[in-house]
Amino acid sequence: SILFSTRTIMGGRNPFLGIAYIVVAGVCIVLGALFTATHLIKPRKLGDHTYLSWNNDQPSTATTTGRA
Repeated sequence: SILFSTRTIMGGRNPFLGIAYIVVAGVCIVLGALFTATHLIKPRKLGDHTYLSWNNDQPSTATTTGRA
């Protein structure tokens, strides 16, 4: 015999996907608000070269220790 567990073409009722969308949307809203507040409180100058790590004048370990 054949047993059908649901009567609709989409399947049974499962709220997981809706809850997952709500949770992800909430995380995105919180992160967006956090980044916006960070930008409003302490903005960065556009094209600021002080944040680049390769542009610092610190000597490398290989040249100070004599290793090649």
